[in-house]
Amino acid sequence: MNKRERNRLIKQISHASGIAQYALKQKMTDEEVSEAAKNLKVLALIKSANTYNRYCQAQKTKEANDKLKAFLDPKNSEIISAGKWLLNALSKEGKERQNTLLEKDLVHKEDYNATTSDLRDTISTIENVARESTQQSAEKIRILEKRIDTLQKQLSSIQKYIQNNYGAQVWKDIRSKFISKV
Repeated sequence: MNKRERNRLIKQISHASGIAQYALKQKMTDEEVSEAAKNLKVLALIKSANTYNRYCQAQKTKEANDKLKAFLDPKNSEIISAGKWLLNALSKEGKERQNTLLEKDLVHKEDYNATTSDLRDTISTIENVARESTQQSAEKIRILEKRIDTLQKQLSSIQKYIQNNYGAQVWKDIRSKFISKV
């Protein structure tokens, strides 16, 4: 079969069956084209069923494409929705964050409670140490203030003794040499 004859028969088969010429050219041998061309009336009988079949396939393809578009739409994405919810939950602080995360069981309750209990114990220990340290510092300050008061009284007594026994100028000289330099 020459090319021209093959193309002519394929055109007739395509017209009778409703099958595209490119598909017939690609998939049928010369012998099959000859045999099909002999049965064009039979092929014409199934043309409407073939057309309806293509219509149904097109509808199913459209439906599948619509589902795929909906699935790929970021507005419908469960992952994006979950990410937004998580970002919102993490933007909260303290008890509000804890409660929000616990609503979705994102924090293991027992681990979380154990961790918070440990943290409370640690904070309590730090507060006790700080309180003891503050009390010790206050006691040391009180002792130092008492010692300063004693030393000031002694200095005042020494000043009076020197001024009474050696004169005010001697005290002034001593004060200028030692006390003002300190």
